[in-house]
Amino acid sequence: MCAFTVWRLDDRSSADAESAKSCTERGGVRHSDARHGGYTWTEDFMCENRPETPLYLTVDGAERVGTLETRRSWFVCWELGRVQDGRAPVWYYTQGDRTEPGGERWEGWGFAGAERLEVSAHPPPNMPRCRFESPGGVSPAPATPR
Repeated sequence: MCAFTVWRLDDRSSADAESAKSCTERGGVRHSDARHGGYTWTEDFMCENRPETPLYLTVDGAERVGTLETRRSWFVCWELGRVQDGRAPVWYYTQGDRTEPGGERWEGWGFAGAERLEVSAHPPPNMPRCRFESPGGVSPAPATPR
């Protein structure tokens, strides 16, 4: 017997908004990204997550840079990476509530694995894909105003 999972992803998920359990899209916010030259994100997505969610420098999950301590956190974009726990290969970008030793340079900005978020669709509808030139980064592509 053989089992497999197929993930269909694109820049903007076409999944029904109802399927994104516990995520709320917010505009008019300001998050300055130390990893990407002070780039300011002006929209985010509030989603349920497990407390003590680790954040990693890249989507390979090797170098821990921060931690989300709360059960509800904001995320600005998603990217594909290493599959975690046999689930989605999706990782979400945010700033941690706590910076881990060695992560000070990045001010806690990093990626959380999909298995740590309580959503029924990965990625949630309307969340943009991250557009970084490199993992440690220069700048993401400019955001398109809505």
